[in-house]
Amino acid sequence: MATRLDVNAPDDFVHRFIPMGVMTIMAAVARSTTVSLEDSSPAAAAELAWLLDLLVQTARYAEPALDELDRSLLPGVSALREPIKDRFTSLWSDRVSGCPELLISAADGGCLADQDGRRLFAWLSRLPASPQRRHALRRLARLDTDIRLRRAYRDILSEVWKLAEPVWQKRGRALAAAASRDWNRRLSASATITAILEQMPPRHPLTRMTRATAAALLRRRQRLAVVPIYFCMSGGQLADLGDRLHVGVPASAREPIRRTRDAAFVADRLRVLAEPTRVRILIHLMSVPSGVMATTRALGMSQPTVSEHVRVLAAAGLVRPVRKRRRMEYAVSRRSLERLIEDARATLTRWA
Repeated sequence: MATRLDVNAPDDFVHRFIPMGVMTIMAAVARSTTVSLEDSSPAAAAELAWLLDLLVQTARYAEPALDELDRSLLPGVSALREPIKDRFTSLWSDRVSGCPELLISAADGGCLADQDGRRLFAWLSRLPASPQRRHALRRLARLDTDIRLRRAYRDILSEVWKLAEPVWQKRGRALAAAASRDWNRRLSASATITAILEQMPPRHPLTRMTRATAAALLRRRQRLAVVPIYFCMSGGQLADLGDRLHVGVPASAREPIRRTRDAAFVADRLRVLAEPTRVRILIHLMSVPSGVMATTRALGMSQPTVSEHVRVLAAAGLVRPVRKRRRMEYAVSRRSLERLIEDARATLTRWA
């Protein structure tokens, strides 16, 4: 019987344990299956969606990402977080994270690829003349039928864009256009799934999925647009627009600050492995999940030393506590360890 796992993918995706022989065949299919790529180009809606998501997100990454953006590309953006988040939350009575409706609504209005926000704001100033395609996301249905809510939503976006637009027009748009040309050179109009996934930056939603899940998503749509986002310092966007995928990627690699940022990121990620005693404890726990006292006896170390190193490893997500009867043992999260090493490797090699 197949085993269902929760994955970061559309609700109708099911990841299953697959025999190794079948996995080999799937890898070969990914290397040969091509996806149609639209020309990469800057998009004001993608910039807005990225900023709004950071402003209204409850995820832990949002505030540090905003603070970093405030100190570098967009001074003053952190001051918008509380007022924008309060107004945005008051529009919806749901538990949907972020603003997944924005990119889809912009696509419905035919203005997703626009490099300024004029048509998007005009689109959100009136109800659609005819019913749009049916959406599973309730927010979209409300935006298409409630003019007061639609205009209140527009006003929130307008306030965010009021801060961002001068920076976008002065520098961001040209830099994103240059990044678009880079992507158009790196990926042909018809690229294989494997080639696309190998080009994705570290911490992008596509790289956070398992390779099999990401490949299945690309096979399902077989058409995508890569959109460089100036205000995106790390990670990226992934939106299923029904007929194609929107893949937002950082454009800030062309900014000098990005090299400094990446250097700090790699050093911070690898710092947890920079202490030999800590790595020795990690190797022990990989082979034998153990409690602090058992690890102390096995390695001939003091209990305070082991406790402190286990605390650091747990804070980094590399080990997790597992209760065994009345004892607490620590086991290594192999996926977290592999992700830490892969993030550092991918961040460094992206400059090659």
